[in-house]
Amino acid sequence: MNGLLRSSHTIVILLMVYIVIVAPRGHAAATVDQTTRTLSTAVRLSAVNVANGQVTVLEINLSNLDPPASDLKARYGQNSIALFQHPVKPAGIYCGLVGIPLSAVPQKAVIELEWTDSRGRQAASIPVSIIDGKYKSENLSVDSRHVKLSNENLERVAREKKEIRRIYSSSSKRRLWYGNFNKPLSAEATSAFGTRRLFNGQHRSYHRGTDFRAAVGTPVYASNSGIVRMAQNLFFSGNIVIVDHGMGIFTNYAHLSKIQAIAGQQIARGHQIGLSGASGRVSGPHLHWAVRVNEVYVDPLQFLSVISALLGQ
Repeated sequence: MNGLLRSSHTIVILLMVYIVIVAPRGHAAATVDQTTRTLSTAVRLSAVNVANGQVTVLEINLSNLDPPASDLKARYGQNSIALFQHPVKPAGIYCGLVGIPLSAVPQKAVIELEWTDSRGRQAASIPVSIIDGKYKSENLSVDSRHVKLSNENLERVAREKKEIRRIYSSSSKRRLWYGNFNKPLSAEATSAFGTRRLFNGQHRSYHRGTDFRAAVGTPVYASNSGIVRMAQNLFFSGNIVIVDHGMGIFTNYAHLSKIQAIAGQQIARGHQIGLSGASGRVSGPHLHWAVRVNEVYVDPLQFLSVISALLGQ
């Protein structure tokens, strides 16, 4: 992945990042300088300026580390970054998808690395700049029961949130996806990721997915292979299917009129998982499609471009 990675949407320049080394006790500065030199050729980010709600790819070439490293771990904030063998590069080159939370404010931040080598446990900080995604606002009219919740519905929402958190915290340790991720249907996007949403004039949330125009009954397809972790009705999302693609990546498909998948089912990319509809908190028929990466909702369309670039397509 030297130079430019080209996709139909973007050209991502792989930038060599400046590494800040945390020296282990008892080691001289010369050792730190040597580690800095080796890491500067081993670690890359697909972008060092990343908008809140978007993804950057961390790439680590273990064959360039001297002395050899093991037990490599990465973290952004409180979230661990799942690292996996690069899908198209030689063995020993690993990558991880770093999702920047929508709530992140513009700032200088770091991705933390830890590993073990012959000198002991090592650590380094990879700088990344968070920039403003400049998201818009919209006002939607929905059924009042989805804005002013009864005590019964408040309890239901709390139970459902707990179950969703459990699902998102237990992604498969294996990469279950292969090749590009696809849109779940061919349609116009009607509401962008990150939009500040007012329901019946009251601010309630930020849009954590992309909405597609879709008449009731339009077939909806899985974006990539994986395991269905949820296929049921939720108060806000209506009929929803959540697919675990492994290594911290999930997609979800909400407001369906009909679910055509079951929890625990292994599915391939393009498998029909439901029909679009207007269930849950909606202003009309559409498909809400969301992507979650390592505990963070990210812009689905930018995610498609990032994966395409990762695969060199």
